[in-house]
Amino acid sequence: MRRRRSFDTGVSERDHYWPSFADMMTTFVLVMLFIAVIAFIQSIYDSYENIKINHELERVSQVKEEITDILQLELEKIVGREQVTRGPNNTLSMEGRILFPSASAEISEAGLRILEQFSKAFEKVLQNEQYRSLIYIILVEGHTDKVPDDNWKLSTERAVAVVKGMLAMNPTLGEVAYAKYFAATGYSEFHPVASGDSAEELQQNRRISFQIILDEATWQEEIKRLINN
Repeated sequence: MRRRRSFDTGVSERDHYWPSFADMMTTFVLVMLFIAVIAFIQSIYDSYENIKINHELERVSQVKEEITDILQLELEKIVGREQVTRGPNNTLSMEGRILFPSASAEISEAGLRILEQFSKAFEKVLQNEQYRSLIYIILVEGHTDKVPDDNWKLSTERAVAVVKGMLAMNPTLGEVAYAKYFAATGYSEFHPVASGDSAEELQQNRRISFQIILDEATWQEEIKRLINN
């Protein structure tokens, strides 16, 4: 009778190992702990990045305020504190009658002397490298009341006259390196600070304003650099 041949695979029963439930739970906990640690580290990094970005935004905002503070202090010294108002976006304004005769875009002699003194404040600001690197435009704005007239023309011509007057009275500002920062625009009657029709309210609306506009490309580039580093 032929005997059956037995085949030995060389693998014993003990070689077939199945992890216990406890082993699987331990592995699961370790994996989850590892993920939690990675998430925690990432959250710390993200918080640090947000702090840096917020710091940069605060710095930019602070620079605009600092520049406006300098200009406001100087203008108040020249024309008096009660003649200067500070509005939205840190815009400085003074009534048009301080510089111009009624309904005219020709600066008075007294107005030219005021601009000569005030121009030194802009010179001081633009000589500060940190300020200059963030400034895009020093915008001079002309505003009129709503009394029917060619108010677009008058407001624009007054703003241009102020820029040209400062550059003419201060040779340093007349240089290309400084003059390139100045711009002028007119808003006619459409940005009033007073809504009534009284003589006093109409007078408040006839004004010249100065606004510092920062170079968005410069500080946004800095924020991108902070994000990518």
